Amino acid sequence: MARMYYQYETSPRKYEPEYTPKKKPNKKIEETKTSKKDIEKKRLEKARKQKIEEKKNKTKQVATVVVIFVMLLSISYRQISIMEMFNQKKELENNLAVIEKENGQVEKSIKEVESTLDWNKIKQTATEQLGMQSKEAIPLDLEKMDHVETQTTYIKEEKTNLFEKIVGFIINR
Repeated sequence: MARMYYQYETSPRKYEPEYTPKKKPNKKIEETKTSKKDIEKKRLEKARKQKIEEKKNKTKQVATVVVIFVMLLSISYRQISIMEMFNQKKELENNLAVIEKENGQVEKSIKEVESTLDWNKIKQTATEQLGMQSKEAIPLDLEKMDHVETQTTYIKEEKTNLFEKIVGFIINR
């Protein structure tokens, strides 16, 4: 490195040497060779670990994509089933409306027929042509008693111990 102050003429201190002097080989060189081997092993191990980490990251990404796909699939299936139920409900409501309309028409036709009927004329025709008679209602007077008979029988249990049974057996003999 050049000095910070100015050097006159062509002093060797003025310029830096453009070469580096060779050093004599010693034990440090052997250590560096072994350390180079160690460094290479470490580099290879580091590369292997990086590959393993990359594989783990890729599997995590694939698993995440699969989970998201399954979730979206389940959501879409649920939506489809909801839509099918909604369509069934609409179809049933339409059927109900058709049936209610038919019931209304039938009730209307029944009312029209009933309005044209003359009950007195029907009664007169039944008595004259068919010989039917109308009977006056006779009121019945029923007693307000309940005519159900209940029969209850009581069974008396004899509670005797073994000693009383033996004495009773001897006395009755």
